[in-house]
Amino acid sequence: MKKLGMVLEGGGMRGVYTAGVLDFFMDQDFYPDGIVGVSAGACHATSYISKQKGRNYRVNTAYLKGKDYLSLHSLIKKGSLFGMDFIFHKIPEELDPFDYETYAKANIDFISVSTDMESGEPYYHIIQDAKRDIDYIMASSSLPLLSPPVERNGRKLMDGGVGDSIPIDFMRKRGYEKNIVVLTQYSGYRKGKNNLMPLIRHQYKDYPLFVKAMEERHIHYNRTLNKLKKLEQEGSVFIIRPSKPVTISRLEKNLDKLYELYQEGYQDAQNQYDSMMKFINEN
Repeated sequence: MKKLGMVLEGGGMRGVYTAGVLDFFMDQDFYPDGIVGVSAGACHATSYISKQKGRNYRVNTAYLKGKDYLSLHSLIKKGSLFGMDFIFHKIPEELDPFDYETYAKANIDFISVSTDMESGEPYYHIIQDAKRDIDYIMASSSLPLLSPPVERNGRKLMDGGVGDSIPIDFMRKRGYEKNIVVLTQYSGYRKGKNNLMPLIRHQYKDYPLFVKAMEERHIHYNRTLNKLKKLEQEGSVFIIRPSKPVTISRLEKNLDKLYELYQEGYQDAQNQYDSMMKFINEN
């Protein structure tokens, strides 16, 4: 049997789409052999592996109006638009407890992607202990200009989407011959140049390779989309993505829009489940 992988794209609050997809998978008791997650995708992977249906959506919406979760107050006080300590420590350890025991028992290879600021290259870290390794998931979610880098083991790490937005090549090299890819943009989407590059060049002038990765991100992203289309036609990739343009922003706070996108993710996964299982079982 070929190893089955899963690739989870980021996208900030657009990740509630992925939360819906994964909740449907939990209802079917469906899990792959390995998962790679980027930014919001990495966050959602953890509650999927710990089998806590509904937790991803709750964590993304229940505290959204509070100043500790996503606010200018946090940006001014702590240098991060997101309350990183609140999100990655207080919520899982106190407010909406994460099931570390179930996570530890899961036989799933899970890798979180961040970007090394010195090299501008993606950094892949295996999340063996969800509590001990939480900083690597935090790093994957640390957005340029909106969050400080996370320092671990001599590395300064930020947003995984800069280095490898959709790490399909990584999973294939890791031995996953078939992969389910969950995207957070619809099929007609193509990424454009970053309009904030002048500010990024100034902010990260001491990290020229990171700046270069930011400048070229849209090129690599669109190239990966083209590759995914080819792999899909060849039968080695199955893609689940929003069926229509996503109108919410990366920092969306409208709960009605977020719930609608979550429901869309659940429904899309349900509608494509039989086709996906056929894809998995085909040699």
